[in-house]
Amino acid sequence: MSSLPDFNILASFLRRMMPDVEGHDAGDPPEAVRTRLDTFAAGQADARERASLAQLLKEHPEYIGYLGRAIRTRAE
Repeated sequence: MSSLPDFNILASFLRRMMPDVEGHDAGDPPEAVRTRLDTFAAGQADARERASLAQLLKEHPEYIGYLGRAIRTRAE
């Protein structure tokens, strides 16, 4: 199953919410996590990795900002 629909839904959500979302940046996640998030943002994460990242993001919501920036960078 392709992750493209999931990725498109997330990217669309982030674009719609962008003007309404504000806060402070907690900094970038560790290198190993950035690599995983970049793979997800590029639409290359398999189902198992997506599930693992979903749990990671629940435990570390401060990483969502990095993921949003990674997705926006690829969408431009």
